[in-house]
Amino acid sequence: EQNGLEIIGDGTAPVISGLDIMEEYSLLDRREGDVELVVTAEDRLSGVKEFYLEIDNLDNGSYVKVYPDESGAIRINITEDLPEFSGDFTLSVYAEDHVGNAVTEEYRTTEFDLWADIERVLAPHEPQLKKGESGVLKIASWGYADRVEVYFPDEFADDKSFDHVYTYELNPSYRQDEELEFVVPLYVPGERDYTVTVRAYKGDRMLEVHPRFAVMSITGSVLDDVRTRLR
Repeated sequence: EQNGLEIIGDGTAPVISGLDIMEEYSLLDRREGDVELVVTAEDRLSGVKEFYLEIDNLDNGSYVKVYPDESGAIRINITEDLPEFSGDFTLSVYAEDHVGNAVTEEYRTTEFDLWADIERVLAPHEPQLKKGESGVLKIASWGYADRVEVYFPDEFADDKSFDHVYTYELNPSYRQDEELEFVVPLYVPGERDYTVTVRAYKGDRMLEVHPRFAVMSITGSVLDDVRTRLR
């Protein structure tokens, strides 16, 4: 009774906590703020022997292995501007206890961002355009987009040449910049605002913006300044 021995069998792997938040982030948009992960592993029987997180980028081949800090937790900000968090990447967490029970949890996500702005070609460059005046739509996409689509308002529908598609499947890059110049048609109704739709695609993921600055206020016409003289 004084020298009893109690044997407890451990056939259970460690419990990983904190990675399941990735279920909410199948698509990452850095404009929406930082996403910080705090991942832990716990084994109340034999204890945790090995614990780490692997980041494997599927677009640029970056690979990083992260170990826990002094508190035993792995802390990373997956929206940092780093190659491993650009485009498609997987997060894989491995934990093993002292008797060989192991567990792996993995999530895949895509970091994606899109920006657009409209300016007048002539100074001042605020998007206050007249009918017949030239403007430029500036676009930037991040995260190895497959393509970017541009759609002008229905009032521009008489001329489909305004709409445009940029494809990048054969030449992927983390950032793609485009400038689309256009002339506001004389037939567009004036004294109102118009919004351009810009969409970026990557696989089955899509990001759409109606940028705050991509609203064109059409006031007047360039013809208002033209004088005709008859003899």
